[in-house]
Amino acid sequence: MKQTALKHKHLAGFTIIELMITIGVVAVILTLGVPSFQGLFERNQLTSNINRFISALAIARSEAIKRNQRVVLCASSNGTNCSGAGGYDNGWIVFVDNNNNDTREIANEELIWQGESLSDDMTLRGTNSYNVAIPYVPSGRLAASAPINGSVRLCIDNQVAKARAVTIIQSGRVRLANHNSAGIPIVGGAAIPDCAT
Repeated sequence: MKQTALKHKHLAGFTIIELMITIGVVAVILTLGVPSFQGLFERNQLTSNINRFISALAIARSEAIKRNQRVVLCASSNGTNCSGAGGYDNGWIVFVDNNNNDTREIANEELIWQGESLSDDMTLRGTNSYNVAIPYVPSGRLAASAPINGSVRLCIDNQVAKARAVTIIQSGRVRLANHNSAGIPIVGGAAIPDCAT
């Protein structure tokens, strides 16, 4: 009689020690990786918001040329009127300025574009009169009432090292500012001093 040999299959699995080592390695990787993901998220948020503002400036300039009329981008907290102060944190609008006063009269001045407010930890402020309104004339240049050059600064948690800045020159052109080695935007040949103005 032939005896059949019972073959035992080797059971595959992890020992408790292997599992504990794996969990330890994953914990170390997460501890090192999560802060860098937060920084990545903040940088993406800053880039996205400054690009939205640059797009609004481009729309204002191109609409002024296309319509052969004065067009203004101004700070707006309600999406219909200019708020007059406080920067662009709460949003902005682009409108046709028929009476050249940098303020929208709802009855007779067409709203072209509306920008949404930023998250509470972000500020978007302009220098000089750029904190209130940025007017373009039909040539695509800034109105004579606007300063020769200015900038708009986007900050998160009021940290200049995490800021983005846009330079606007009298010709109406917009340029994203370069950064120094500390990550601070350079405007007018110098690093921005703060996020407030």
